[in-house]
Amino acid sequence: MVKINSALLLYFAAVIFYVIAVMIGSDNLELFCKPIIIPSIYYFYYISVKGKANFLFTISILSFFIGEILHLISREDFLISGLIFFGIPYFIIIYFIGQDFLFYSKKKKYNISNVSFYIVLLLLFYLLYNVLSFINESSQLEFSIYIMYGIQLFVMGILTFLIQFNFNNRTVLYMVLAVTTFIVSDLFFVFTLRMKDEIALKLINIITQQLSYFFYVGYFIYRTKFLMYGKGSISIGE
Repeated sequence: MVKINSALLLYFAAVIFYVIAVMIGSDNLELFCKPIIIPSIYYFYYISVKGKANFLFTISILSFFIGEILHLISREDFLISGLIFFGIPYFIIIYFIGQDFLFYSKKKKYNISNVSFYIVLLLLFYLLYNVLSFINESSQLEFSIYIMYGIQLFVMGILTFLIQFNFNNRTVLYMVLAVTTFIVSDLFFVFTLRMKDEIALKLINIITQQLSYFFYVGYFIYRTKFLMYGKGSISIGE
């Protein structure tokens, strides 16, 4: 049975009220709720691994938090700096997934004959091409950052789904969910920059963005426990 602790309850409550704040256009409620989300989910991670926090993982969460605060203050004024802080964790995540890829490669040889893998590959190519075409009017610096994002997400997607099509455990499941929500949230972030009045696009962006932190933390909790105890099916929250 899944155990829900106070940190996790605080996280979900903050996410729900943040979504409500965006829907009703309440800046004060948004300012109150959003800064709670990442610290609460990180505390959930901290107590789940019994205080044995990973340094790089902590840096990635801190970078996400700084990016969120900068965009909360003013997305227009801190767009580039916020994007840079959001991009830093992706390098760390690619490093973690790369480690996992090498770990699983020692278990068995990867099978790349799965048709679904090539469908995902083509889909990632298609999304990358269309999103870059969608933002071709951005400044050179902004466009370069989006290209970096596209490459990062593409690499994460390829490694993640290659692992997922060959191995199946909870660590891999949360990895897939984290990377998928990263991709979806970033796609809709770009859409919201070009279509600012579309509340549905903004809601998809913020919901997937905030859920991505939960899945990322869940992935790393299972990953940490798997490496520590050699178990791959520990219930989250233990």
